[in-house]
Amino acid sequence: MRRVQLSAWILLASLRSVASTITKAAKTVSPAVLSATTDLLDANHILHFLGVVDAFGHVSARNPDNASEFFLTFSLAPALSTSTSIITYEIDNATAIDLTFNTSVKGSNVPSGFAERFIHSQIYQTFPDVQSVVHSHTTEVLPFAAANIPLTAQMHTAGSVGTNGTPIFDTGSLPTSILPEDQPHDMLIRTAILGDALASAFSNDSQIVLMKGHGMAVRGSSVRDAVFRAFYTVQDAKVQFQARMLGVDVGLTPREATDGANTTESVALLGRAWQLWQGQVDVSDLYTNDLRAPTIVDKD
Repeated sequence: MRRVQLSAWILLASLRSVASTITKAAKTVSPAVLSATTDLLDANHILHFLGVVDAFGHVSARNPDNASEFFLTFSLAPALSTSTSIITYEIDNATAIDLTFNTSVKGSNVPSGFAERFIHSQIYQTFPDVQSVVHSHTTEVLPFAAANIPLTAQMHTAGSVGTNGTPIFDTGSLPTSILPEDQPHDMLIRTAILGDALASAFSNDSQIVLMKGHGMAVRGSSVRDAVFRAFYTVQDAKVQFQARMLGVDVGLTPREATDGANTTESVALLGRAWQLWQGQVDVSDLYTNDLRAPTIVDKD
């Protein structure tokens, strides 16, 4: 009995601590920003849990209170992100403003960000309607870019992949005016100029750009939408690869892809997927979203 009471007391104390942290965070930002950054932390954890990112890769969110800013963690593995690692950036040249939940840390005092933050800043600058961006190095998409074979929508949950074929971005084909010879040719998007080149590669038909020898960039209408698209792009690549092994690669019609995306990316169905993924990361000790009370799971 004492052991049960002690466990209950520890759980209650833990919940009070989490609630206190959330309350303090809520007081420092608007409800809209708190919602966006809470989803952003979940997105980092979910993308790792689903195998879309590993130690590398990143996801960002446009600031709902200021469209000229975005949120992105500083340079660390996505699985390890917490509220203390979120930076507010200016979209203009991906300049760090401050730590989102500790605004006393500003400018040059902000921890080092991702070298490829320009992927995010330049996609936001080019597409005002984009609210979230995912960049990953997921291996399932790499063979298609290497073979110069675009992905096409193979399943209704991947309608946003499109039917005309995803664009394939290749830094090796860029002119020296964009990627000079004296800069690293490591395929990283290290400058705003390179970010602009990547952003301009997007097509109206697809929300994904494959990056040769590198990975992919995904744009979304919300954080949850970007995560959904990133995950199902990986699944789509698996299906397309298998279909080609069977000697076919027909995919969906434009109508099927569009209607499939409209249905599966609706708020209701995104919410269903998000609820599952959120529950899965909540039961792992690896992930900590200190902006949201964890789901309590009875393991007895």
